[in-house]
Amino acid sequence: MKQSIFSIKSFCIACILFAPLTMKPLAAQDKEASSPIILSGLQMNVTNDVKSNQEQIIAGLMQAKREGASFLVTPEGSLSGYTSNFNQGDVATALKEIRAKAVKMKIGLMLGTCYKEVRQGKEFCFNQVRVYSPEGHFMGAHSKILRCSSIDLPGTGEMVEYAEGELKTFDWQGFRFGILICNDLWASPGYTTMPNPYLPLKLKQMGAQFIVHSINSGTLQKYRPFHESSAELWALSTKMPILEVNAAQGKEIINAQSGLIDANGERSLRVSDSGMQFFTARIFVPFADETEKQE
Repeated sequence: MKQSIFSIKSFCIACILFAPLTMKPLAAQDKEASSPIILSGLQMNVTNDVKSNQEQIIAGLMQAKREGASFLVTPEGSLSGYTSNFNQGDVATALKEIRAKAVKMKIGLMLGTCYKEVRQGKEFCFNQVRVYSPEGHFMGAHSKILRCSSIDLPGTGEMVEYAEGELKTFDWQGFRFGILICNDLWASPGYTTMPNPYLPLKLKQMGAQFIVHSINSGTLQKYRPFHESSAELWALSTKMPILEVNAAQGKEIINAQSGLIDANGERSLRVSDSGMQFFTARIFVPFADETEKQE
């Protein structure tokens, strides 16, 4: 896969100093595939300060524009903060401003944020990735399904804080993709008290060609081998690339690496596992007839 990585030491300064990045040559098997979709990922420090998060996302959009990306992907809770205790008015205002910037740059968004909606007179909080086309059209949202709770207190935590979403796919310019949020893909032991619905498999059955995985998993290293091998095995078994964007945790090492896993289960793009990072990946999917042959 063609790809590039940008390491950000001081993001506010770097967004002014961004320079062109070197691209690796195409692998031979990529030349057999269709034209790529180009996605940029922003491994950012997710805070409870909506304004700070907004500034980081806008800087990411600027770099995605320079990289020629069609979409910018952000981590779980990247705008609101990874919390249900946020001001919806602040998030809505910031989102409107981000969307306006994105439309001017013609960059789509796969934006991780918690979001509150009133349905039938009752307010619900969702942990979402909201998808906007490069033209600014709202394509829908994936809301986290496999929400976390302690095995000592089943049904608590995220299962109370966030309403459950429904699995869906998104179509854009001939590509069909699915989005999963953090534990949606893993069903991690110790954090999962509901039956595993095997969401990557369901996305494959729904016709998805690749998966975008928005993450905010922290730094507990005991989980790292499980997190990373699970994603690699899902890519291998479903024959679908998986793009992963985790949240940075300052200078600490995160427990799931951002980057791109190819359909053979190998990581073709590994992003530094600490600090704020920006990267761009080109995802190739087989032509329709090639997909049929594989299946």
